[in-house]
Amino acid sequence: MDLVFHGAAKEVGRSCVEVITKSKNRYLLDAGIKFGQHGTEVPSPMKDPESIKAAFISHAHLDHTGFLPTLDAMGMRCPIFATAPTKATTRMLLKDAFKIGHLKHEHLGYQKENIAKALSWMRKIKPDTKGTIGDASFQLMDAGHIPGSASVLLETDRKEKKRIFYTGDINTNDTELLKKAEVSYKDIGDIDMLITEATYGNRDHPNREKEANDLINSIRTTVDNGGSVIIPVFAEGRAQEIMLILRKLNLGVPVYLDGMAIEATRIIQKFPGSVKSINNLNKAFNKVNLVKGRIQRQKIVKDQGIFITTSGMLTGGPVMTYMKELCQDNKNSMLLTGYQADNTNGRLLLEDGIVFIDGWRTKVKCYVKQYDFSAHLGQVDIKNMIKQINPERIAINHGDEDACLALAEWADVMGFKAHAPYMGERLKF
Repeated sequence: MDLVFHGAAKEVGRSCVEVITKSKNRYLLDAGIKFGQHGTEVPSPMKDPESIKAAFISHAHLDHTGFLPTLDAMGMRCPIFATAPTKATTRMLLKDAFKIGHLKHEHLGYQKENIAKALSWMRKIKPDTKGTIGDASFQLMDAGHIPGSASVLLETDRKEKKRIFYTGDINTNDTELLKKAEVSYKDIGDIDMLITEATYGNRDHPNREKEANDLINSIRTTVDNGGSVIIPVFAEGRAQEIMLILRKLNLGVPVYLDGMAIEATRIIQKFPGSVKSINNLNKAFNKVNLVKGRIQRQKIVKDQGIFITTSGMLTGGPVMTYMKELCQDNKNSMLLTGYQADNTNGRLLLEDGIVFIDGWRTKVKCYVKQYDFSAHLGQVDIKNMIKQINPERIAINHGDEDACLALAEWADVMGFKAHAPYMGERLKF
């Protein structure tokens, strides 16, 4: 059996692993894109997409789904297995990516109809339901990352029974929004190849409750000083968690929700079983003020408020308006709540204190702080997972080079056969 790592190799972005069985059947684990310094980056070249037997999607984020329309344009015609929340959210994100791409005059490599065609191939699978396709059996298992996220257990080559466990993005700790991943590692059986993410493969997370309290204190301090607060969020997962954290507070100023986070929340509400408490989420959503468009946005930003808005990495969306109006005043705050990838405004802000707004390099004068509400495993949890699964071999991806190599080195010391693949590498096992 061969694995080809078309993306997420010593990087975060464009997750895409091709599985080639002994009988030459081909399967994909995710099909994502990466937003790089010079535009969208896609997985490494893939031969004959039309011969792919099936694809398995771990969750809806574009670094795991954004390449699906291009694959459709290239001729891929096969079942794409995902949970129902993932399919619904993927539809939202792909349409938004297409819209933004056209506004930026990017050559996307696909047309709008390819989105609809790719979505038509998506087959909704309930977590823990077992299925078969070609010479493979599979099972999607709750991953605790965002609503609908799943790890993939894939058993191929029925004569040899090679078993792969692909974590996708995974979290085994409770959050305000989600229960931890319900994966009993000891019960999944012998694993020949573990493909694990390593976003935080060389570091751990601070106490989540303390992070929430620190966030609240920063908001209170800013509000008490007469300032406004920008809270950039990812539309799916992070926006809802921040709403839940703030739901019981009386901050004395209006709290607004803006951008794609509104639609994402409404999608989640259609799948009440995908979150810890749909009642709490409904209460939190009902408490915030929904921003309905540009005219309202330009009006409310003139007054004091708390603005929960996309995009989480400051790469576009309504957050650009709020930054333009508020980031030059030191009584205001911008409180980051998620991972900031290389070559994003968010990373530039953290490292150099600047952002690009309307193409202009802008020095940020407001208070800036990053909080860790990660929906990924920290290094201790990744290592515990590896020890419990006790796989024959390990492929480490979806992390920057330092994180992947640090985790691979630890695994080698512990006696595991571990490897951090490079882009496009074909790994035999």
